[in-house]
Amino acid sequence: MSRERYYLFKSCILGAYYPRVEDSLRIVFDRLGVRYFDDSNQSSCTGHGYHSGIYPLRSTLEVNRRNFSLARTAGCDEIVTSCVTSYATLKEMKKFLKDTVDIYHGSEVIHENRDRLSEMLKYSLEGIRLVTHHGCHYTKIFYEDVRVGGPEDPMLLDEIAVSLGAEVVEYEEKGLCCGMGFRHLLLDQEYCRDIALKKLTSIKKVEPDLILVHCPGCLLTLDRFQPILEEETGVELRIPVIHYAELTALLLGANPDEIGAAAHQTRIDRVIERIRG
Repeated sequence: MSRERYYLFKSCILGAYYPRVEDSLRIVFDRLGVRYFDDSNQSSCTGHGYHSGIYPLRSTLEVNRRNFSLARTAGCDEIVTSCVTSYATLKEMKKFLKDTVDIYHGSEVIHENRDRLSEMLKYSLEGIRLVTHHGCHYTKIFYEDVRVGGPEDPMLLDEIAVSLGAEVVEYEEKGLCCGMGFRHLLLDQEYCRDIALKKLTSIKKVEPDLILVHCPGCLLTLDRFQPILEEETGVELRIPVIHYAELTALLLGANPDEIGAAAHQTRIDRVIERIRG
């Protein structure tokens, strides 16, 4: 990554459900001095519809041809996105279109700067035990591009978390999907909930303080399915789920309102209080 300025590619799911998450990424980038262009003309990557089988390939190609053109017009030859579905969709469309714009995930920028960040922290994750969950569209589609570890054992979030002072705990179903499934979510939510329950039950066994996630869809699924699953099964879960950008911004001194803590279905205020002392 040798950018002059990134084109900041925004997520439709974050914008709809957790709008402060991308504010958190901006806070981190601003503190690091990472330059980016925030374009109000950007379209969705259409990844949700594309991977659900609703949008045809041609439509996704043409929408993203325009997005790539907007990035070049802004003088940016590198796109950074907080969403792993946008990451994978943009990389796939770049390949078809033979475009020259490079695509990165926001967590890769944080990982690259993790040593600098560790020196800037107002708070630490010392004493916090967490588990990580990497998004499938980061690890499983362009698997040769997984930056740390591999597609079956990604370590990007783990290394970020350790650099921030956390203890990373292993669990049996680390490689299992969150359960979102895109098309499955539209056609068979019971199946999606079964997968999420298997994932969350495995996590619950190791008793972490929080789940650190990589992906807007994973945040939405693991956060908002918990109360539904508790009601259906009678099993108490209540595991805070936090996006990597939220957590990093919080440690740099952002307050709970700035990172959008109130948008979470599963309460994260108690773990925030522990972190902030």
